[in-house]
Amino acid sequence: MDDSEQRRALDGVRVLDLTHQVAGPSATLMLAFLGAEVVKVIAPGSRDSYDAVPFYLNNASKKSVELDLKSGAGRETALRLADRADIFVENFSPGVIDRLGLGWEVLSARNPRLIYAQVKGFAEDSPYRDYPCFDPIAQGFAGASSITGEPDDLPMKPGPDVGDTGTGMVLVGAILAALYQREKDGLGQRLQIAMADQVATFMRIHYGWPIERSMDTPRFGNRPPFLFPTAPSDIYPCPPFGPSDYVHIHCGSDRQWERMAKLMGREDLLTDTRFATMLSRGEHKDLVDEAVRAWTSGLDKMAAMRALGEAGVPAGALRSTTEVLTDSDLRERGIFVTVDDPGRGAVTIPGYPVRMSRSPVRVTPPPQPGEHTKAVLRDWLGEDANALGLPGETGLPREAP
Repeated sequence: MDDSEQRRALDGVRVLDLTHQVAGPSATLMLAFLGAEVVKVIAPGSRDSYDAVPFYLNNASKKSVELDLKSGAGRETALRLADRADIFVENFSPGVIDRLGLGWEVLSARNPRLIYAQVKGFAEDSPYRDYPCFDPIAQGFAGASSITGEPDDLPMKPGPDVGDTGTGMVLVGAILAALYQREKDGLGQRLQIAMADQVATFMRIHYGWPIERSMDTPRFGNRPPFLFPTAPSDIYPCPPFGPSDYVHIHCGSDRQWERMAKLMGREDLLTDTRFATMLSRGEHKDLVDEAVRAWTSGLDKMAAMRALGEAGVPAGALRSTTEVLTDSDLRERGIFVTVDDPGRGAVTIPGYPVRMSRSPVRVTPPPQPGEHTKAVLRDWLGEDANALGLPGETGLPREAP
């Protein structure tokens, strides 16, 4: 049986998606990859924002309907779509969804089976609930920035979207759990997650410092957040010494250090008492790093990674976003997928990273604004868009950026 004949994990699950930016769309994106029918509601005339790259990267495999939620016809249609949805997701600013007449109390009274998920910057019962929030704000407030960067330099926002995409990923787990619970009791529930709260829990292992030592967790740069330093555990330069030409090496045991020393041809280091234990190597980190840098400076980063990996030493080349995006292995395994878009042509975007033996993932291009209005209203409500006083499918190709 090929992928086209297999059921996907969430086949038959309907999601009404009222999200924007990154945190909310990343959650509904995962649901779409898993097979749910995700219908993204957009406002008329919002084409510009939907031509932007963030939209393109967070809305693959979804459908799109165009509704003016501020109009009577648009709001009534959204209510009726929510009646037939399994999951409803929104991440408007606090209070907006209630002013639109689409709050939890309203929708759950009409559809008790509905799983109603909300993403905010700060929690509803937080003193900061009304403050605007984006990924770097959440990362800073929740402590992630305080532990990122070099020890004697400024705090630095972590590069990955831990506040945005990380929040969406955590929310998906709760949504799936709520779906499972609904199978038992037939009832939906309200799910609320705040970016600042989520980032605080992502920091789990870093609270060892205030718990064990009654002090702030320091910044470690590229070293691990251990309660004591060790070496080698850092990034080391490789030719041709460009901005991303480094290999990250972490010897997490005496056995790995022994392998590292032999690989470098520096067996003499194994008889030196200054390097006999992880603790003593950490105390003499500068000397260890000097020896390692001398070795890595003779190998490009991929060659260094392969040599270390084959020797059983944890190591990884530092790669740029372009290097990762163009990696043939990632493309062959479906981590990155090429889709055909009417405006952009062939574009490679991130896919779904989990392999499921009985649930194939099919990635399609992000929808054009309002592309599926007519089809969704027909399939979900059994009605014609024109009869509801709404536009049908716009379906116009986006202009290439």
